[in-house]
Amino acid sequence: MEPGFRLNLHSRDQNPCFESHDPSMMYDPVGGMYYSYSTDTALTSAYRQGIPIRRSRDLVHFEFVGYALSRQAISQGRDNGRDYKPTGGFWAPYVEYAEGEYRMYYSATKAFGSSESRIWLAVAAHPEGPFENRGVVMDTWHTPDTEPNAIDAHVADTPEGRKYMIYGSFFGGIFIKELDPATGMPVNPDPRYQGFRIAHSPKHSYIDGPEGAAVIRHPREGYYYLFLSYGWLGDDYDIRVGRSREITGPYLDYQGNSLDGGGWGLKLAGSYRFRADRPWAASDTPGWQFAGFRGPGHGVPFLDPVSKQYFFVHHVRDGAEVFRRREHGRDSFRMHYMAVRRMFFLNGWPVLSPQPYAGEKGEPWLLQAEPESEKSGADLKWEWLRLRGQDNRQARGTVGPLPEDLPPGRALAFACYDYENSRECLGLAGITTGGDVIWGKDISTTDTV
Repeated sequence: MEPGFRLNLHSRDQNPCFESHDPSMMYDPVGGMYYSYSTDTALTSAYRQGIPIRRSRDLVHFEFVGYALSRQAISQGRDNGRDYKPTGGFWAPYVEYAEGEYRMYYSATKAFGSSESRIWLAVAAHPEGPFENRGVVMDTWHTPDTEPNAIDAHVADTPEGRKYMIYGSFFGGIFIKELDPATGMPVNPDPRYQGFRIAHSPKHSYIDGPEGAAVIRHPREGYYYLFLSYGWLGDDYDIRVGRSREITGPYLDYQGNSLDGGGWGLKLAGSYRFRADRPWAASDTPGWQFAGFRGPGHGVPFLDPVSKQYFFVHHVRDGAEVFRRREHGRDSFRMHYMAVRRMFFLNGWPVLSPQPYAGEKGEPWLLQAEPESEKSGADLKWEWLRLRGQDNRQARGTVGPLPEDLPPGRALAFACYDYENSRECLGLAGITTGGDVIWGKDISTTDTV
């Protein structure tokens, strides 16, 4: 058992999840493989435009297989007219298999931080492409910053067969517009038609966002869950969620506040650091020292149709100080990786494993009140941390009893791989009575594998 990426190994060939930013995930029902598509980016590899592709047979071990878009699609997506520079990179792709074809929604923006962007739909007969453009799904060129940004597309379906695209970042907020299931293009053919807003930052919010939104429906819980990210992507990025009975909202947070201006959402993940005696890392950079993780965010919920398990796929950054740089006027931790985490549902809300997925099997169990029960966790030694909803600083682990505001019945325990100490262990994810997420792991044994 081992995680899908190793810290401080900066080779995409040896460490395929390295350099993956804004990753998505799909299962190909034809070929039986998992595919992840990500933003055009390179840290040590030669840069190339066209949407990088990674594939896997087990959601743990990936391989880099090339680029998705055809030369013609790249040329079309880059073209912003003679008065503007061509777009130098495409962002945040989402791919699904529908109506016998593979559909990729990807973004072309005027510049980093711009609200002038386009979302293209490209289609292919194979998950590895080449993908050819079908058309523009959303266009926000020549619009003010108060309106939505055509970026970060995600697609969700209803049980009745309706299809929707969720999109947007910062600026005007997160929007939803209906698509034609037969073609994947908008029901309203005008690419300027925005749909309507489902999330916006609270007034006077001191945390950047939201962006990187995605929606999934859980049939047993009966809710649609809207995941989104707040914070600065190079440092204090996070993952949050709200829920609704209808795909079009309203989406509410854990306290019942609307994500459309009333609250940020239940914080499921943020910058964090557990103690590390033997981290799953290489010796690629001299002077590297483990300092936790920074900025998990911009991910997608994913139901694996094979195992029937839920996962959340996102990028995360190595928090080692040697990688801190000044970018876009802020401190950033540059080295980023794709992380896959198991996702569980607890009392109607999703929670994520505190550890990247390493192939673990088995269902979680609810911590009980009876001290004599092996499912109480009373005989375990916990290291735990609190993900505070209104504090995006890096959370640090504490060794000791679980907090008093996490009573029995509010936490799940499950098998996982201790990334910081290279061993198998028991993990924990829970929600306090006040709405903070608690991550923990059993450190009763220090044996390494």
